Amino acid sequence: MLMQTTYNTDHIWEKLQEPACPAGKPADYLLLLSALDEGWKILETARLVPFNDFLTGGSYMLTLFHPVRLLVRQIMVARTPELDALLKDEDVTIVNRSGTPDLE
Repeated sequence: MLMQTTYNTDHIWEKLQEPACPAGKPADYLLLLSALDEGWKILETARLVPFNDFLTGGSYMLTLFHPVRLLVRQIMVARTPELDALLKDEDVTIVNRSGTPDLE
């Protein structure tokens, strides 16, 4: 009988550096920075806006792509001024849930 083996590609994502000690930044933001350092690219960004705090609250759903391994992952990252600046520096188009570009 032949044994079927599958190649598990999740180990690439699971080996991203996790913060060993408190850095004063949210863990989801540090995970994003670690992913970008490891070669992941931001493929798509959607801003999730809560109904009661449109201007300052919410989070982003980021779709990340690894160009070498051809893997895609989605993460949720809380909206912070640092993340807004990072996305602006990376020239990422942000789409609201309605599908329209964010014009801030």
